Amino acid sequence: MSYLEDSMKKVDKPVEEKGKSEKKILFTGMSQSGKSSIIQSVFEGRTPESTSEIQATIGFLRQRIDYSGISLYVIDLGGQTTYLEESFSLLRESMFSSLEILLFVVDAANTEEFETAKHYFRRSLRNIEEFSKGAKVVVLAHKMDLLSENEKGETINTISSLFDINNLENVEIYPTSIYEKSIFEAIDDILA
Repeated sequence: MSYLEDSMKKVDKPVEEKGKSEKKILFTGMSQSGKSSIIQSVFEGRTPESTSEIQATIGFLRQRIDYSGISLYVIDLGGQTTYLEESFSLLRESMFSSLEILLFVVDAANTEEFETAKHYFRRSLRNIEEFSKGAKVVVLAHKMDLLSENEKGETINTISSLFDINNLENVEIYPTSIYEKSIFEAIDDILA
């Protein structure tokens, strides 16, 4: 049994308590795309600067969070290929079942990873279709603060085209950065 399989058996499923249900949210994407920094900045109130020394997520992390009166069950999936492969195959039902929102984070400044990210995005969509049909799927083109104003629009267009976002139902893309209010606006809009 793998580390992730063993850990996943211990995952508590989102529960309904007194008419209040949790929204299960999965953050996924390539390693170093900014998933953990987003979670820590938006949901835990850490400053962007304090997240710069975050270690890579090993396997996955999960936590229950109350955000603006919304009860969330957040899973942060490590972006190393080993964890992605296991989570997208052996553990796909556990990871992708009962999802309300999938946040696929792309490092907008790392164009070399776009093709690999596209591959895992497509696999995410297949898993959503099988286990959480109707879940909201969002691509966060993250770390936009690292791009010039001229590069921002071009990068969003490149990701949208490569991921075929305009031809997909229930899929949106947001340009974000933890150093700007864009990430907070995006999360608030996504959770609305």
